[in-house]
Amino acid sequence: MPISVFGQKYANKDYYLIDSLELDKLSDADKLILNKALTNYYKTDLDSLKLKHINSIIELSWDEKLWTRYNSWMNQYLTNKLKGVGLSKKLTPENKLLFSYLAATINNKAIITHEKGNYVQALKYYHECIAIQEQIKDSVLLPEAYNNLGSLYHDIRNYKKAEHFYSKSLLLCKKYNNYRCVAMALTNLGQIFSDRKELDSALNYLERSLRVREFSEETYGIGITYDLIGEVYFRKNDYAKAIDYYTKSLELERKHNDYKGAAISLIYLGNVYVQQKKYKEAKIKGLEALELAQKEKALESQVKATKLLRDVYLGVENWKEAFAMEQHYSKLKDSIQNDRIEESILIKQASFDLEQKQKEIALLSAKNDLQKLTLRNNKIVLCIAIIGIFLISLIAFFTRRVLNKNKQASRLLSQQNEEKQVMMKEIHHRVKNNLQVVNSLLRLQSYEVEDTRVVEMFKNTQRRVLSMAKLHENMYSTENLKLINVRKHLTELVSDIITSYGLGKDINSKMNIIDEEFSIKTLLPLSLIVNEIITNSLKYAFTHKDAGSVILELKKVGHQDFEMIIGDNGIGFHPLDESSGLGTKLINIFTRQLGGSIKILNKKGAFYLLKFKIDDEL
Repeated sequence: MPISVFGQKYANKDYYLIDSLELDKLSDADKLILNKALTNYYKTDLDSLKLKHINSIIELSWDEKLWTRYNSWMNQYLTNKLKGVGLSKKLTPENKLLFSYLAATINNKAIITHEKGNYVQALKYYHECIAIQEQIKDSVLLPEAYNNLGSLYHDIRNYKKAEHFYSKSLLLCKKYNNYRCVAMALTNLGQIFSDRKELDSALNYLERSLRVREFSEETYGIGITYDLIGEVYFRKNDYAKAIDYYTKSLELERKHNDYKGAAISLIYLGNVYVQQKKYKEAKIKGLEALELAQKEKALESQVKATKLLRDVYLGVENWKEAFAMEQHYSKLKDSIQNDRIEESILIKQASFDLEQKQKEIALLSAKNDLQKLTLRNNKIVLCIAIIGIFLISLIAFFTRRVLNKNKQASRLLSQQNEEKQVMMKEIHHRVKNNLQVVNSLLRLQSYEVEDTRVVEMFKNTQRRVLSMAKLHENMYSTENLKLINVRKHLTELVSDIITSYGLGKDINSKMNIIDEEFSIKTLLPLSLIVNEIITNSLKYAFTHKDAGSVILELKKVGHQDFEMIIGDNGIGFHPLDESSGLGTKLINIFTRQLGGSIKILNKKGAFYLLKFKIDDEL
């Protein structure tokens, strides 16, 4: 029987166990799940069965507000029930089951906190959950917890740890025939391969995951996997299949009132329509996605929706709306980036604290074992042990005093260093944002110019600005604020130049770059030289060709000497806007900044040889 409070109708807490439950806002599927679980709950007097039925609501419901509230109820109930019961090897079967349910509720709390972006608290919850599951040897939920922990490391881009925990989870899932967890692990491994752009491998994992999910009839997971497969096809430029999978996911999410998931699928569909230049359809998807993301307070989805709408307005040449959406997009993105910088520091600190705590637990365990062994020995051995422990403690006491002083000094230095790192990241981040604003202003100004030669000058300037912005973006994205991996940076830079030029031809890049780290002092002029030559290749080299390649090789020829060969396999040498043009002047200026020399090579196509030397980069 519903209860009316200030015009709102809520379900009776005495029956439904939780406060302020609005039944009329639940989907039909969730109402069936709820009614079935509670009917069975009241039919039994056994705690284990009661909890099993409440847990079915948590596992099967799509409504986040519903299942999270029942998870909180179950967590509180079990915490009170197990108060005073310690984890040990002699747990009764009933208490072991109760601890298993408690670990499951903590795991769910970790998932909720993780999704809200509070990685530090989520990390603590995951470790708390895993500690219980390892102690009771929970073969069902332990692999799921490993999988979720891998997902957290995936989100903070620690791919090595993420793959480690995913693989660990998959091994246990297969061992215990946990199909739901097998599907999750396969899905997440597929995401890692997709992020690495190993698309065929990603598709293999995701399709295997989909088959397992369909077999176990796990509708929520099916929707997620549809989106991920759609994303792979989008990256493979197979837009028809991408739309098919995104639409399937959206239908499931709407059926189950999953508004956050629906916003994500709508953004994916909108991006496909932009690529197809179907701007009317893209705008409809973008506006609906932005409305849902704002309603659910999903900040990352808001960022992606505003970017989609900006691209739509640029496509239909609505410059005023495009500029407004660009400003909104930059503001939201800036907010997320600042949060991530702070979170990165907090995550490192939390990881350090957890490692220290685990060491303390291991030390205490070792001391307990030593005490048990000592009790079995005779009094003489006991006396010797006591004297030994006393001497060790005395030494440890004086050693600890020295270590504490060193530790305090080390912490102070570490704190000062972290503060400087945060400041430097913020500076690079703001420089990058300012350069992007300059680029947007140049682009918008160029739309009002009719002279094609002047428009081309604007575009060339934009590319130079974006090359500098890319460098600053990589600076604040790397852990080492002094050095950047030259292979990663130049590979991404050339790819961005080819994409932004929009030549409409099959142009690929052939890269052979040494795995070294350069400072911004070296990498800035080097990047601008690469920008000028690659842009010039795209402009002239493939005039009468439908396909071609740009080539870049960078190698080390001495202790501090480097050589770079850069060019294309196009129609032959083409002067850089004539020998006295701006492009040639800029290349000569940047070459002098590197203290190097550049010359044309006599080979098929158009190639340049740059020789330069770097001083100590540190």
